[in-house]
Amino acid sequence: MPWAETLDALVRERGGALYGYAFILTGDSHAADDLLQDALVRTFRRGRADMPLDAAHPYVRRAMQTALIDSHRRAKARPKRDDRDADQVAADLATRSDTRGAIHAAVLSLPPRERTCLAMRYFDGFNSAAIARGLCVASGTVRKYLSDAVATLARTHGDFGLDTDDLMTGGDDLHVVVEVKGARR
Repeated sequence: MPWAETLDALVRERGGALYGYAFILTGDSHAADDLLQDALVRTFRRGRADMPLDAAHPYVRRAMQTALIDSHRRAKARPKRDDRDADQVAADLATRSDTRGAIHAAVLSLPPRERTCLAMRYFDGFNSAAIARGLCVASGTVRKYLSDAVATLARTHGDFGLDTDDLMTGGDDLHVVVEVKGARR
């Protein structure tokens, strides 16, 4: 399937799912649009030939993760996190929409690598070894990011019931291997 047809089919059939994933990573609709656009450009800018739709979807998701991390890495002046209220726990949340808003705000307060690992673990359901392979980092690094993220969320926003005890055994393994011109991802 030529790359233009793959791109067209990907946007038409799986665009909503890709946008949803971008929104989870960024937490903002405009940033999600930009992130998805950047990932599609990164994936198809060289006219990748012979990439089936089932391989393009995880490739674009991986491109979104990389683009998010790269955008924060390139920033000249990183904003400092304000930890003055770090010891205060959010009040008991009464309604479901309040809980959703609290989780949304809490996740957005995390650094991009921790946020990406959290999304891959608890949204995608991958274990730490699969996340490590997907992000090309050590498994211990992923466990550190997840542990730090869960500890920060518990300290600053209360307990959302996230458990890091199942990192090695819980979740699925990455089930899609993407091959691009002799390289495996």
